[in-house]
Formats: sequence, C-alpha cells, structure tokens
Amino acid sequence: MKVEFVKADETYAEFILRDTYPAFANAWRRAMKSLVPTLAVDYVDFYMNSSYLYDEILAHRIGLIPLKTNIDRFNLQDQCVCEGEGCPSCQVSLRLNIEGPKVVYSGDFISDDPDTRPVYDNIPVVELYEGQQLMLEAVARLGFGREHAKFQPVSVCTYRNLAKVKVIEEKCTGCGKCFEICPKNVFEEKDGKANVVNEYACSLCRDCIKVCEQDAIEIEETDDFAFKVESVGQMDVKEIARRALTALKSKAEEMIKIVDEL
Repeated sequence: MKVEFVKADETYAEFILRDTYPAFANAWRRAMKSLVPTLAVDYVDFYMNSSYLYDEILAHRIGLIPLKTNIDRFNLQDQCVCEGEGCPSCQVSLRLNIEGPKVVYSGDFISDDPDTRPVYDNIPVVELYEGQQLMLEAVARLGFGREHAKFQPVSVCTYRNLAKVKVIEEKCTGCGKCFEICPKNVFEEKDGKANVVNEYACSLCRDCIKVCEQDAIEIEETDDFAFKVESVGQMDVKEIARRALTALKSKAEEMIKIVDEL
C-alpha cells in the first residue's frame, strides 16, 4: 500500500491510495472527518447583547467559525484527560467587545493564543446599529467531528475506484464514438485509432463500452482509489490525512490488545 499525491496545497489535495481495499479507503475517509481533533467554539458567555439576534443564534454562528488549530500546542495524543468536558489543556478563549454602527466580522475576535484565530477574517457575524453593543467571551475547545460538524476539519472528503482502461487495437476501427460520448476525455485519436490518454479521469460510467460496436474497449476496476480532500482551513490537508492514519493505527492497536485479552 502506498500514497501518490497528484496535486496538493494547504487546503486541497488529490492523491491515489494504491494496492488496498475499499474497507480501508472508507475507514481513512471517515477518520479524516471524525477522528482528527480541531478547535471550535463550544460555549459563549454573553455580557452584553443589544443586537437584533438572540444569544442562541449568535452562539450558533460563532461556533461554526473555523479556527486555526495547532494540535501540537496542546500536547495531546488522542483526547484530553477531561474527556471533552473542557479544561485549560484543551481550551482557548476569544473575546469580543464592539459597539455599533458596525458589521461584526470573525476577524474582530481577540484570542488568548496568537496561533488560535479564525481561518478567515471576513466571516460576518452580526450587524450592529447605532447604540447597540456586543460583549462576549467565546471558549473554544478541542473536539472531534463525531461529536459535531463544527469540529470536522474537512469540507470535502471523497474517494473513487480507479479504472484500468484498455483499447484493443486489432478491433478498433477509429469510429470516434468513444471520443464523443466520454464525459471525461479519457480518449483521443492517434493514428486512426482510439488511444487512452487520461485513464485517471475515468469515472467507470462505461458509456464508451456501450457505444463501441466492435467491443474494442475493456474497463476494469482496480485496487487503487483516488481521493479528493478539501480542508476547512484549521490545518494543512496533509496533516489531516496523517493524523487520521495515526488515529486508525491507535484504534487497531487497541483492538488487538482487546482481542489478546479474551
């Protein structure tokens, strides 16, 4: 089993997981969504709110603001000793005190930790009018996507089977029907024959096989999987993938220990 990156930056990556099976590919996908800890606002103390929105609505909005998360700062292996209740080892406070008229944005929050800040500064929270004031303390804690969607570090996390596409030259007449129907531009013409040029893009729809009267195209599923992962921004997408694998390894070791004790 190995991983080959097709493209990658801080927030988006495409990679191929080779020589594995669907159960592991799906486990990795689920781990990236639910087993990587991130910071999100868990509760809000309101000292003044004279805006037109109720406290509950504002707290919900603030909780969904993605926060930059440096897990190494907390020195946690899996979950804090407080088991999700919240303690100084897994919490960061963000404060806000603004008077209107002004639109309050995510960038207006002042964090106790310079490394913990909103991923984007331009997320609108509420519009304050003349004479209105919003003063609060928002407490963010480390949590997991299995608890709430606000802790999920990825917005997109999908995979698909890669295909092995083959054109039998002896049968191909170069009619061009496969070029016309393929939505992914897998084929192109070369020397009067169909030629596979973009096998990675094949979505296994098999429309090309249906229109090929000469049965010159063969498509097989492989044990390789193409992943597309987009980070919400709390951490680098490669770090999310790595920490998800670490979480899976930890669970596997725990399962082995339980089985050995039986």
